[in-house]
Amino acid sequence: MNYFGSPTFRRFMRYALPYWRPILGSVLCGIAKFVLALLLPGALAYLTDYVILDEVSNADKIQRMELVVVVLVIGYLLRIPISFFRSWYAELAGNRTIFDIREDLYGHVQRLSLDYHAKHRTGSTTSRIINDVNGAQGILDRGVMSVAVDLIFLVGIVAFLFAWDWQLALVSLFTLPLYALVFGVLNPRLRLTARAVQEQMSELSGEVNEKMSGQTVVMAFVRERSERLHFLGLHREYFERVMRRVNIQVWMFTLGEFFTMLGPLIVISFGSFRVMGGTLTFGELLLFYGFLSHLYLPMRRLADASAAVQLQLAAMDRVFELMDVQPDIADAPDAGLLTVANGRIEFDDVHFSYDKVSPVLEGVSFVAEPGTAVAIVGRSGAGKSTLIKLLPRFYDVDAGAIRVDGQDVRSVRQHSLRENIGIVMQDPILFNASVRENILYGRRGATEEEMIAAARMAHVDEFVAELPKGYDTVIGERGVTLSGGQKQRVSIARAFLRDPRILILDEATSNLDSHAEAIIQDALDELMKGRTTLVIAHRLSTIVDCDQVVVFEEGHVVQQGTHDSLIQSPGPYRALCEEQFGAVSLDALQR
Repeated sequence: MNYFGSPTFRRFMRYALPYWRPILGSVLCGIAKFVLALLLPGALAYLTDYVILDEVSNADKIQRMELVVVVLVIGYLLRIPISFFRSWYAELAGNRTIFDIREDLYGHVQRLSLDYHAKHRTGSTTSRIINDVNGAQGILDRGVMSVAVDLIFLVGIVAFLFAWDWQLALVSLFTLPLYALVFGVLNPRLRLTARAVQEQMSELSGEVNEKMSGQTVVMAFVRERSERLHFLGLHREYFERVMRRVNIQVWMFTLGEFFTMLGPLIVISFGSFRVMGGTLTFGELLLFYGFLSHLYLPMRRLADASAAVQLQLAAMDRVFELMDVQPDIADAPDAGLLTVANGRIEFDDVHFSYDKVSPVLEGVSFVAEPGTAVAIVGRSGAGKSTLIKLLPRFYDVDAGAIRVDGQDVRSVRQHSLRENIGIVMQDPILFNASVRENILYGRRGATEEEMIAAARMAHVDEFVAELPKGYDTVIGERGVTLSGGQKQRVSIARAFLRDPRILILDEATSNLDSHAEAIIQDALDELMKGRTTLVIAHRLSTIVDCDQVVVFEEGHVVQQGTHDSLIQSPGPYRALCEEQFGAVSLDALQR
């Protein structure tokens, strides 16, 4: 039972301790169940010496038999409720512990920064939350409660057997050191191979999740065969690791079974000589042999439990490994609530890089005054999208500061910061739920009237009536049953419902046709009223009405001003306009 001292096991038990009552109840029921099982060998020994072989009258024999039968019937009837509560208590404690671990793990993953999620496959993280936590299901039942019952019972049986006949008892323990040797050598190897299996399953889950999400691309580029071959390679590696684990398990099972058969053989051989020598009766040997099965059964169960728990602890190693990942973005100990009176946003000499080596933003400074719209423009890779991820603290700046109404965003709680920011993205993320639920995701506790009003302002009401169940229509994963424009309108309705003081529009109309873009732009214009808005757009026609334009090149701010002022003289902004609209007159480029 070397796993009792492992940090993973001790950490697991901290989750289990609140459920000590059902654990204790299961252990006590297990002990009672084992004690009742001793009635049968005791009855056989009694019947042999005091009924079959004893020279008494038939009436006495029948009376003694009836007494034995009554005791056995009562004992075995008692086993029914005892067995039920032993299993029920064990399942209750085990499942509650797993529930708490998975709840904590999911909550922890929710707190991890975007940097973690960008570097790890979604399927791999999901595998830890689902498969690895499930893999630890039996630690309590087989690793704590069963071991406690078996150890207590084993000590009791050994004490009884030594008190009954110390010579036979000593012979019966001959195989115990062999158990310890074999399982002491194989258990650590089993845990290592089990960990390797879990890791490969995580890789396999990540691959399947990624390729299923991108199945359209796979089919469009006719890569079904190559993807199948790639999956085959990963699956073959998983199979090989499983077989290495199975090889160790089978050896442990085979040797354990051999030792379990060897022990009684030695005892029967030695006991038979004792019976022939007259130092032991046949009934006493029968009783000892009957109790002997209850000596080797706990020994075998302890060995099996040790192997099983090593597999489960390997899964828990990976669970706690993920739980130990510290979020890159954390609230300061003295962080307070963000107070947004006006919505003034200031970027002050901001520097940032994803890897702390290659700079993405360098010395970025500009101000978005309350209630104004600031357009962030530049070619792809200039750092625009990175910039807007810094405002809600999806990432933290390396140097400089971002302030909202004079408050450094790092000095306030993330929750209160993000509650004041609404985001409409280029590719709206919707969930496999109803239209109503997706809109209500914008604000907890919103009323039906508020939801309807938000949907109307976002023009969702114009298409929702055509859906089979209206607002209760389930729209599929990522809103697959809706068009691009419809998905964007639901996303905007969510922002309306949130009613934020600060708004971020990240390429909100770039993937839409002209008709859908016109509808969405109307909704966005309404949404932007009275809010401080940062707008990123490739289509410069959508930002000409912004109060200020900030032009980026390679992570630097190279121009600032209004649309009309920036196109008056040659420069990066005018060059971008001419690339989109052609070499036209300044009058045409002006509003």
